[in-house]
Amino acid sequence: MDPGPFIQPLVRAREVQVSPIRKLTPEVAGKIAAGEVIERPSSVVKELLENSLDASSRRISVALLEGGRKRIAVEDDGVGIPSSELPLAVQNFATSKISDTGDLLKIDTLGFRGEALASIRAVSRFTIRSRTRDEDVGREIQWSGNDLLNDSPYVGNPGTEVIVQDLFFNLPARLEFLSSGTSELRRINSLVESFSLAFPESGFNLIEGGRNIISLPPSTLRERVEVIFSSEVFQHMTTLEKVSPRLRVHGYLSLPNITRGNRSKQYYFINGRLIKDRLLSHAVHQAYRSLIPDGRFPYVLIFLKIPPDGIDINVHPTKAEIRFRNERDIHRLISSAVRGALKGNTISFREKVESVYHSIFPHEQKGSTGTGSTEAGTTPVIPSGEPGPCGVPAGKPGWIFHEAPLSLFEGEERADIISSGKLYWQLHQSYILIQIRGGMVFVDQHAAHERILFDRAKRNMAGEKPAIQSLLFPATIELSPAEYERYEKLSDTLPTLGFEVEPFGLRSIIIHGIPGGVRNWSEGHLLTEILGERNTARTGVEDFIKSFACRAAIKAGTKLSAGEMESLIDQLFATEFPFTCPHGRPTILRVNIADLERRFHRTVSSER
Repeated sequence: MDPGPFIQPLVRAREVQVSPIRKLTPEVAGKIAAGEVIERPSSVVKELLENSLDASSRRISVALLEGGRKRIAVEDDGVGIPSSELPLAVQNFATSKISDTGDLLKIDTLGFRGEALASIRAVSRFTIRSRTRDEDVGREIQWSGNDLLNDSPYVGNPGTEVIVQDLFFNLPARLEFLSSGTSELRRINSLVESFSLAFPESGFNLIEGGRNIISLPPSTLRERVEVIFSSEVFQHMTTLEKVSPRLRVHGYLSLPNITRGNRSKQYYFINGRLIKDRLLSHAVHQAYRSLIPDGRFPYVLIFLKIPPDGIDINVHPTKAEIRFRNERDIHRLISSAVRGALKGNTISFREKVESVYHSIFPHEQKGSTGTGSTEAGTTPVIPSGEPGPCGVPAGKPGWIFHEAPLSLFEGEERADIISSGKLYWQLHQSYILIQIRGGMVFVDQHAAHERILFDRAKRNMAGEKPAIQSLLFPATIELSPAEYERYEKLSDTLPTLGFEVEPFGLRSIIIHGIPGGVRNWSEGHLLTEILGERNTARTGVEDFIKSFACRAAIKAGTKLSAGEMESLIDQLFATEFPFTCPHGRPTILRVNIADLERRFHRTVSSER
C-alpha cells in the first residue's frame, strides 16, 4: 500500500558538498565581527558614547535621522585623537586602552577591545573627524564600508565627531531586521538616559530630525536622577550606600509604594559600565520580596564599585554582561544595602506614611473629581477588580481619597497616629478607623495582623525565641501522603515558629503548642491548610511563613474590642515595614477631611 506523499522518513540524508578550509577575506571577517558588536543603531550609539566618555568628554551630542537608520552623528569635546593615529583608530583591534594580556585583568575604561570603530565602519558610510587641543589642524577620514573615500585636514573644534550613514547598506539581510525609526529612537533614548545617570558630570543632547529630545546639562547625581526618573517618583525614592573592604555600593531606590509593571527603570552600573545581570537583579528582588506584590518592580539605580581584578568583563561581545569572581559576596552586599535603605533610616516616618498614599492611587491625576480618569501608560499596584493575595479582592480607589501628597500627621511623629482619647471604630468588622488631624486613617485588620505575624516569624527564624501557646488538649491530626511529605520537609521550621509538633503513627501528627498570637487555629485546620498548599514543597522558607502569616492572621469579619484594636495598631507600628502586608498590599489608607467638605459643598472658612 502506498503510504502517500505526506508520510516521509523522519531523518533524511543530507547531501553536502564539502569545501576546503580557507582563511576568510578581511572584508568577510570584518562583516562577521561587525555583526557580533553592531546589532542595530543603538549598538552604534552605545559604542560611540563609550568612546566619548573614555575621552573625558563633558559635552556629548547625538543627532539622528529616522532613529539612526539613515544617519547617526555623535560629537564630543573630549581629548581627541592625534592626526597621526586616526587611520589606525578605525582598524580592527587597535586601541590605546590595553597593550598585553595582563591589562585585561585591570580594565578601568568602558571600551578596550579596539573593534568598535572598525566594526561600525565595515557596515556603513563612515566619517570620523578629530582634533586634539595641542593641534592646530586635525584630520578627517571618510569610508564606504572597506573603501577609503577621503583623507583630509580638519580645522574644527577640539574633540571627535563620528558620522554613520546608511547603516547595513552592504548587509541587506541585516537591514531588513531593523525596527521602525520610532522603535530605534526609543532604544537610543533609553540608552542616552542610562549613560547620563552614570556620568552626571557630562552634558548630553539627543536630537532626532532637528527636534531636541533630550537636553541634559552637567549636574549632580541627585539632579540627574530627579530628571530621569521624574520629580514625582523622586519624592518617593531613598538613597542607599554600603561599603565593605573591597566593594562599595550606592544609589537610589523607590519606596515599596512606587512600582512599575516591568524592569525598564532598573539600572545597574559596575565601575560606571551599564550591565544586565541576574545576580544583581535577584539580590534586589530578594530585598523587596515581602514589600511589593508579585509582578511589580521598583525603580532602581545601583552603582557598584569593585576592583578591576574582581570582575571579568570580556565575556560578552557587547560588554553587556560580566562575570564576578565572588558572586556570593556581591549578592549579600547588594541585598543587605537595599534592605538597610528600605528600613527607613534615611527618611522620616511622616514621609513614609505619605508615600503609602501613592501606592493606592499611582494613576490618579491632580484635581480629579472622582471620574476615575487615569494617566496614560500607568497601572495601579493591584489592578482594580482583580483578586489580591490571599484571595482578598483589590478595590477601585474612590473619590474620597486625595491625590496630592498630604501629611498624615501635619508635622507630628508616629505617636500621633493614635489621636487624643485613643478612639477606635471598627467598620464592617474588617477595618479599624482612627481619627487624626485633618482626616481619618483606615487600617486593614487582616493585612496589619499579617505583617505583625510575618515579622515575628522572621525574627524567630533569625534566632529569637518564639512565644508558644500550649494547648490544653493536644490535637491529633491525620495528614494525606502529600501533606505528611511536606510536614517532614518543614519539621525543622515549625518549632522555630512556635509549633510544638511530633509524629504520631503512620501519617498523623500530634500538636502540643501553637505560635503565640494565633487566633485562627480552628482545631488544627490552620496547619493542614498550610501543608495542603501545592506550592509549599517547592518554595522557600520565606514563602512558607508568608502563607502562615496570611492564614493565621485575623480575618475580615472578626469583631475586635477597643483594646484589641489598640494592641494591633501598636504592634503594627513596631514592625520593620508597617505600611504593607508581606504580599505588598497596603495596610493603611487616609481620608482627607477637605475632600469631605468639598463633597458636601461646604465653605470651610465660613462654616467651621
